[in-house]
Formats: sequence, C-alpha cells, structure tokens
Amino acid sequence: MIDWHLKRRKLPNFIAVHWRGEYALWVSYWVIGFVSDLLAIAVLALIARFTITRGSVSPFGILACFALIWLLIAGVSVWQMVGTWRSANNRIAERKAVGKRAPWAWLAKVTIGLGWLQLAALIVTKAIPQISEATRIALMNDPEIPPYAIRVINGTEAEISGGIKFGLTSDFEKMLNASPGIRVVHLDSVGGRIGEAQRLNTLIQDRGLDTYVEAGCLSACTFAFVAGRQRTLRKGAQLGFHRGSFAGEDEVDGYGPGVARSIYIAAGISGAFIDKALATRNEDLWRPSEAEVLAAGVVTGISDGDEFAIAGYEGREITRAFWDKTLLKAAPVYAALKQNDPKSYDEILDIYVGEAARGTPRGKINGEVRARLNALIRARLPRADDAALIDFGRLIVDQYRALQAQDEAACYRFASGDSIDDAIVRMIPAALTNRETALDVRLISSAGVRRDAGNTDAAWQKIMAGLAAGGITSADLQFLQSGTVAPSDYRRYCSIAIGLYQQITDLPSEEAASVLRELFS
Repeated sequence: MIDWHLKRRKLPNFIAVHWRGEYALWVSYWVIGFVSDLLAIAVLALIARFTITRGSVSPFGILACFALIWLLIAGVSVWQMVGTWRSANNRIAERKAVGKRAPWAWLAKVTIGLGWLQLAALIVTKAIPQISEATRIALMNDPEIPPYAIRVINGTEAEISGGIKFGLTSDFEKMLNASPGIRVVHLDSVGGRIGEAQRLNTLIQDRGLDTYVEAGCLSACTFAFVAGRQRTLRKGAQLGFHRGSFAGEDEVDGYGPGVARSIYIAAGISGAFIDKALATRNEDLWRPSEAEVLAAGVVTGISDGDEFAIAGYEGREITRAFWDKTLLKAAPVYAALKQNDPKSYDEILDIYVGEAARGTPRGKINGEVRARLNALIRARLPRADDAALIDFGRLIVDQYRALQAQDEAACYRFASGDSIDDAIVRMIPAALTNRETALDVRLISSAGVRRDAGNTDAAWQKIMAGLAAGGITSADLQFLQSGTVAPSDYRRYCSIAIGLYQQITDLPSEEAASVLRELFS
C-alpha cells in the first residue's frame, strides 16, 4: 500500500523550487512571473474591495490593510526576482559549460536589477507614506484631521463641525438615538476621511434628514451634505469639491464607479458637474457658484437661513465676543450704538447670545433685534439734528412708494407698523436699505438735547393746504390713526401717509424739522 503522507512530502515545493532558481529561465521569468502577478493582483483587489473602497470603519483595519498589501507586494516581488535571478545564473552556467553565451539570461538579470530599483522607489514613495499615515490614523487619533464636535441645537436641529474622522458617525448616531426629533443637520467642516464621510452619508439617508450649510462644507463633507432629503445652502456659504487623496497621492477617480462618483450619482447630481469636481486636483478646491450648484442638483435651495437656528462657524463656539465682533462688522449702526448707548447695545447682544443658545431661528432673532433697534432709533428721532430728521422723512416717502408699487398689503403693514417681517423688509430696494443704514448712524450719533418743536400751527396750515390740493382731507388724516383698516383701504392708507410726509419734507428745513419732532415725540 502507498504511504500517501510520505508521497505528499516528496512532492516538489513550488515556492522553494522557484526560490532556488531550479526552474528553467523561461518558466521563472514568463510563466511564474505572469501567474504570480495575476494572483497578487487578485488578492490585492479583494483586500481593496472589502476594506478601502468600502470605507473601513476601523482605523486598525486600515493599518492592517496597508501593512498586508505592502507585505504581499514586497514578498511576491522579492520571491519573483530572487528566483528568476538564480535561474538566470543557472542558465548562464549551463551555457558556459558548453562554450556558449546566454544573452537572454543577462538581459533578464538587467531587467531584475531595474525591478529592484522600482521596488525600492515604491517602498520609499508609497509604502512608507501610506503605512505611516495609516499608523497615525490608528494609533494617534488621526492628528492631521481637526477634531469634530456634535451638538443638539434645539429639538429639531443638530450640528456637526470640525473634521470628519473615524468615530464621528457612531457618535452622531448615538446623538440621534437620544434626540429622535432631529430633522436637520448643520454641516460646518473642512472635510476628512472618505470612508467615514461615506458612513455619514448612509446614516443621514437612512434617517431621512435634511442638510444645511451655514458657512462652509468642503471636500469629504460634501458626501454628507448630498445625503440630505432637502439640501439648503445659505447665501454666501460655500461648498468645495476635489478628488480624494491618501498619503499625499491624488486618487484620480476617472470615469469608473469610485466612492465619490457613486455618492454624487446617487444624489442625482449632473454628470458634467461630477466630472469637473473629480477632475480637480486634491491640492486645489473648486468652489462652484450658487447658480452652478442649483443647476447641477447639488442643492435643493438657497436661503437666507432665517428658518434655521444659528450654528457655529468653522467649528468655533458662538460666544458673546463673537457676536460683538460680528455685529460691529455687519453694520455701522451697531458701532454707533455701542459708542453712544452702550447699555442698549448690550441689550441687543443679550438677544443674540440668549436666543442663539436656545436654538431660535435666525429670522425670529433678527426680527426681534430689528424691532428693538427701530424702537431705539425712533426714540432718538426728536433729538436728532434737523438734516438727519428731514432725510428720515424723505426716506419714509421713498420706502412707502417702493412697497406700494409692489404690494399694497406690505405697504400698509410697513407704514402702520403691523407685523413687519423679513419678507417685507426684503421687498425694499437695496439702495433704500443702504440709505437707511447710513441714516441710522446719523440719527444715533446726532441725538442730543434739542429745542422743543415750538408752535407748528403755521406749518400745519401749509401742510393741510398742500394735502387739500392733492385731494386729502383732515378726515383722511384721522383715518391714519384708525385701529382697523380693511384690505380694500390699504392703498388709500399708504397714499395718505405718503402725501403727508411729502408735504412735511417740502417745507422749509426749520419748519419741517419742527413738525417731524412733533410727530415723533
């Protein structure tokens, strides 16, 4: 009977035989080289498929992956070249023994020498950087990526800021489980790891969340943004696109089913936009315009952000000092108020700090501040200098006329002070808004102790005569003070108000200022 165990031990060891150079040179160089390359490529593809391209959730898995890849490449390459080199030496010796040369064997050795140089270059330029970066990810908490922060803003909105690094998605999922009412996620990030951004994209889709960008969402952050059901970009905020990289190497996506391309296609983004985004080198950043992201389907809407709570900027906490700096930069009127009435300025700061911390929508906060600021300015009108006061009267005329030409109801609400909202304010032309901003500074800065309006009877006689010439009676003026105005009378109300202020501002300066002080007192 045959001892099969003994027979198996006597079978030639393929790996050892090649290592010793005992195969014919053509077998070692062509057959073994070709077959082993195919097998190595297949194994590398499997490793990449189940780790890198699927976005490994484990930093240690990434380290193990790159270590295994380069161990396989180096091991197979060394085994191939040593075995083929020895086979070439054996071939040279055989040919020499019969007095012949072996040019093909020498050519094979030259090729192997070049192979050693190529392997060394790969190890220096790719293996060491990739394993080093994977080591930093696994053992040093990925120090090149900024730390991330997650917070619940209010009952329906949450914020992710900072870098997208491993652990973010798991932490965000825990937060969502603890706050099931969250419907919107604010994104404020410079990007980070593609694998983690891919996981975040899946989580946002699975939970059916909307996404919103207040300031900026760059690089891998856009993977999370395009996962939203509704994707809103605040005016002036930016999205930034480029292709990915690892260990300083551009990962050219081409036209295959790469991670980035697959995510963008699934989000319904146009192919031309995707091509341009992934054609952008990693060291560069393409910041498309609002029109471009709308046309390509990247965003579903551009907004003033009034419907959302105010979140952080670039991962910074919104402190009182932040609001102070922001307001002073936003409009000169705040600087004038801080200088001339610091107490009132502090009260406005209190509104922003308190309401933003409570997650109050931006529009509601701005409306409250605007009402407070308007009240402060109105209180200073009787003490403003004549020129500023008259210019304010002329501004009123122009604003009423601009609104009346667009919407009679908006004009009435603005003129009567009844429920003025941001939609009405935005209807006022930019030129008039800029005039008002500059005038507010003058009104606040010039407010001081002024003389009384004095006797204005003569001035009012002139005003009434002018109004009568235009068909406006004293009864009409009483109508301006009526508590309830029917929609059918909105145009009449605005026309009377426009006529009144027009007649006042047409008076000589001293008389006009006296009447306006009387009205605003």
